[in-house]
Amino acid sequence: MFLALTKSGTKHVSNTNNFMNLKNNKSLLVLLTAFWLIPHAVLASGLFPVLGAERAGTTSMTFLKIGIGARAEGLGGGFVAIADDPSCLFWNPAGGVRMRGNSGVLFNYLQWPADIQYSYISWVHKLKETSAIGLFAGALTLPNFEETTVTKPHGTGRYVSYGDFLIGASYSHSLTHRFSVGVTLKYAREKLDDLNMSSILGDIGTLYFTGLRDIRLAASLQHFGPNMRPAGSYQADNGSQQYEEYPPPTLFRLGVAGSVYQSQLHQILLALALEHPVDNAESLSLGMEYVAHDIIVLRWGQKINRGEESWVAGIGVRIPYQGLQIELDFAYTNFGRLDLAKRYSSQIFYGGMN
Repeated sequence: MFLALTKSGTKHVSNTNNFMNLKNNKSLLVLLTAFWLIPHAVLASGLFPVLGAERAGTTSMTFLKIGIGARAEGLGGGFVAIADDPSCLFWNPAGGVRMRGNSGVLFNYLQWPADIQYSYISWVHKLKETSAIGLFAGALTLPNFEETTVTKPHGTGRYVSYGDFLIGASYSHSLTHRFSVGVTLKYAREKLDDLNMSSILGDIGTLYFTGLRDIRLAASLQHFGPNMRPAGSYQADNGSQQYEEYPPPTLFRLGVAGSVYQSQLHQILLALALEHPVDNAESLSLGMEYVAHDIIVLRWGQKINRGEESWVAGIGVRIPYQGLQIELDFAYTNFGRLDLAKRYSSQIFYGGMN
């Protein structure tokens, strides 16, 4: 009797598991299809706002808008609701306390069009379960270029330099086991030849785990602060004049992210973010990450209504080594008529993984 019941129960459980697997596979297919088709359909229908492009070029220090981390870029920049590695200090400081490791450091190198290079490093450390701190610094450089003027549009023979510098600190805190907030204070400086401009700016972010699987919602406000202009003055027909001031490239992001499939060997993560900049039209960022055996990672992203930027592809590898978690990532951004942008980043987690 017991054997018969056991066999019957086992058969019933097996049939139930097969049904659930089939149901999950169908749900996964529907979610993936909707994830990619709905935003494109909305944009094609004209419902998505495309106004605002006339504001391009109306802010200063636009290097602050360059995304950090090959992993985040491989997801199309839809990282605000993921924010679980040291690149969170750029995307959403509330993610510091939710980072996958107890401590982590990120090294990021970007090869941008026009021979522009951007190097960035960030470090995050959890003080305890409910709070974390972070430090970061970045520098953007490009080769000296020839000066041009109205009367000499082909060059004066004089070469000038340009560069940007950034340094800052972040703090994040969990108000509840699902909701965390983070703030960032940073110093940014821009230099063109003999002109210098600098300012103190701030970021603020929130991250909320809904309790439905691992789905989370997030919002961040980046690069807010006072208007800026170069120090000094220039000579005009009506005498000495101060340079015109411009606001920083303030950016508001809303995002959602979550796993649509997860097992011991495989995981598929989807992310979506809506961006509202003060100097351009609204845009969408979509991303998908597939992790196999917690070692090989493949990524794909799409940027909608972002000018020349369109699709992004990325690959990564995760290597556990003597208590460390080493992650190497690469992302490749299509810039249409411009050169392709390449991002290389490495992350090292230590002190234990969550």
